[in-house]
Amino acid sequence: MAITTRVPDPTNEYEVANQRQIVRSINNIVQQINAQYKPQGEIFSEIEQLSYFLGNAPAKPSGPESATIGGGGSGGAGLPYSRIGQLDFGSPLGTFIAAANRGYLVSELGYLPDPYIVRLPVEPAVGTKVSVVNGSGYGLSVEPGYDSLGYQIKIDGGYSAFVGYAPAGISRTYVYFGDGGYPAGATPGYGYNYFNTWYSIAVGYN
Repeated sequence: MAITTRVPDPTNEYEVANQRQIVRSINNIVQQINAQYKPQGEIFSEIEQLSYFLGNAPAKPSGPESATIGGGGSGGAGLPYSRIGQLDFGSPLGTFIAAANRGYLVSELGYLPDPYIVRLPVEPAVGTKVSVVNGSGYGLSVEPGYDSLGYQIKIDGGYSAFVGYAPAGISRTYVYFGDGGYPAGATPGYGYNYFNTWYSIAVGYN
């Protein structure tokens, strides 16, 4: 798409209105360029390689903001992935709240806080998946939080999981198992040693 914005010629004498028109026109051009930009080259190549590594390449090229990667196997749809960075990790400090059945490509994090926290959805539907691909250069703590009864939810037998930073591209896909297999009528908690739990079902670049 061609950029058709015309930048006004400057007047011989300084005029505020003329300068404002020039600035507005240049800003308009910058916005048009940014809106038309699509990741190419190295970034897109890495996304495409990752999709093959996880087992299901996108059917058509797409940038990292909307790529569908991995998990599809024989014809199934993969998780939709979004790229997130430091500005997405908000309150409490350094925490990102993940949505159900989503994947996240984590990049561009700063030195602090350490570690950054990815908080999983609390008591979602059984079978819910969340995937994290760490390309940030910093460690990530994946935490499941507490259930509606106030008990900690487990993840791979612990109360948090760590997704390392080296080599770049370490990934984990977690599925929510639910009650952890405790007997009908029993409630999860420390007395039963049964907990609501997440398990990792896919590991990449281990």
